[in-house]
Amino acid sequence: MGIVSFEHDPACTRAVEAVRLLLKPSFHPEICITFADGIVSVASARGMIWHQYEPAPMLADRSEAVVAQGAFASLLASMVPATTAPDAVPGFVIDGMPTELLHFKAGALASKVGGNGGRKGDFSAFIGHALALAWELVPSPYCRNALADAAEYVDRRFPRVPEPPRKPVAETVVLGLEEDRAQLMAALRQQDGRSM
Repeated sequence: MGIVSFEHDPACTRAVEAVRLLLKPSFHPEICITFADGIVSVASARGMIWHQYEPAPMLADRSEAVVAQGAFASLLASMVPATTAPDAVPGFVIDGMPTELLHFKAGALASKVGGNGGRKGDFSAFIGHALALAWELVPSPYCRNALADAAEYVDRRFPRVPEPPRKPVAETVVLGLEEDRAQLMAALRQQDGRSM
């Protein structure tokens, strides 16, 4: 998705305070939402990463916007640690939205929580708040619609916005020995004048 690192990204480790959510909906592409130092940034994969047969670059849509200090403070106030009911039966997620939540203070990881974002009591209210705030602020229609898809997993509904047509993308697979592939990719980069 083009993120430097989920847990060690300078966007979070250099921030005074930051919150990062990785949302992995069962039937929609993954989304990473980061709130750091007055900015919200969204990276939404264009396809489902976990459906890939092997690791490969994934096209992603990106958008960011300014977050008012009061809105960020309200988001932080809604971040209540997930508690397990005493009679809860441990289980696994079949359908839902596995979620990873990181909270950074002064560049250090203050808390790390995971769970099913679609289950009541598993910090789904906080996820709904984060999705709503990001949806209201980011300008990209692709990211806004991805956020709307994820919001349905926590019983929230956001209107979908019209998306402009995308430019066609051609993907190429290069077969052969690693040294040959690296040499070919370096030549293509030099010819094209940009990173691939």
